[in-house]
Amino acid sequence: MKPDELQSEEKVTGDVIGDTAYSERFVLKILLKLANLDTLKDEILDQAFEEDLCTLWDMTAERDVVLFLLQHDVLNLLSFAWPIIETPRIAEIVVGMIANMCCQKEAVINLLKLVPFVKSLIECIKGNDSLILIQLLRLINSSLFLASSDNIQIWLRLFIEVGYSKHLYFILKNSSQKDLLINALENLNTICTYCNIEELWSDFFGHFVSVEALESVIIGYIEITETHRDLCEKEQFERILLISIQIILNLVGFDKSVSIFNNNKNDALKMITITFQYYENKLVNCKEIDMDLVDIVGSTISVINALKIIEISELDDYFMQSYKMWKTLHYMVDGQQVTENDHEDLVNVSKELQTSLSTLMFVYMEKCNEDNLLKALDEMNHDFDDVASFIENKCILNIVTERVSTYQTRLKEIVDC
Repeated sequence: MKPDELQSEEKVTGDVIGDTAYSERFVLKILLKLANLDTLKDEILDQAFEEDLCTLWDMTAERDVVLFLLQHDVLNLLSFAWPIIETPRIAEIVVGMIANMCCQKEAVINLLKLVPFVKSLIECIKGNDSLILIQLLRLINSSLFLASSDNIQIWLRLFIEVGYSKHLYFILKNSSQKDLLINALENLNTICTYCNIEELWSDFFGHFVSVEALESVIIGYIEITETHRDLCEKEQFERILLISIQIILNLVGFDKSVSIFNNNKNDALKMITITFQYYENKLVNCKEIDMDLVDIVGSTISVINALKIIEISELDDYFMQSYKMWKTLHYMVDGQQVTENDHEDLVNVSKELQTSLSTLMFVYMEKCNEDNLLKALDEMNHDFDDVASFIENKCILNIVTERVSTYQTRLKEIVDC
């Protein structure tokens, strides 16, 4: 039963929660059943009780409902009821309800007053029920997003105590369930964003940075991009492309990362290639400009430098895609029939994207072998100077310019032809 379908007898004057149309009486009846531990085992087997709980879960999307539940100490109530809840569907509803509540900061603060309960919830990561796992991952994501720096430390300590990373990586490596994989990647990205901070570097590195980490991310990424691509919404698919490279960037940002991930270079390169092929098609063929590409290119530069991927990279891995996108942008502005204001916006966006793509191309040309350097120059032909004009890093510009000076005569001959 949906929240807006609550029966009229549950709604009486003075019975509504805040500015909603939801009934206080309806909620309190559910809480009383949860509080009666002697009868709860029987209640959770009752289909009507499950439906009422599910309705309450929907209702927790409303802030006023969450605040009402907190006033009645619902998190503490659920902590007492939790050991009795053995039915997977009821467990999913309860974890999902808490996940919804944790979209409000007050709930996040109150939840961490119940550390043993939080730990028991995190223990769900060891289970194999995909629906419960998805709600747990949502709960953690919401909580970390709103947690203070002191509370982040508590979450990280609990992750370590539970052995969380091992089980999260197992999901990424072994699940074929699209929604679970997407939520797992979102979860790891959130953990990297909020736990990989200076004061927690040692603990984050010790628990989350391992050979298995990068392997798991890439296996999960490839499962989604190759097996489930047609099942993903466009925005959802592009989100995976973005956060996957961000996760890798967080994992490789340590002094020991090169030795840890030395055997994973080809896998990381494959992920980069898939991503660049997608955006090449989007920009070159579909003429769609996406500013996420700036972040993706920036993260890619950091990853290929950290893992020294250039030494195994060929032109077709990401250089050619970058050049084709750069060239499309270069000629797109003059060919667009747009208003003066739109034209200015297009110029600014195009410049930012060209700058990032130019930098990636020059980073490649700075360290690639001479064979690939010559091939790159052959491809770029007379565009080399224009690409160079976007390079803001003078050190890279000077190194590449010096490297190509040997071939300047050759370049001139090609242009003259």
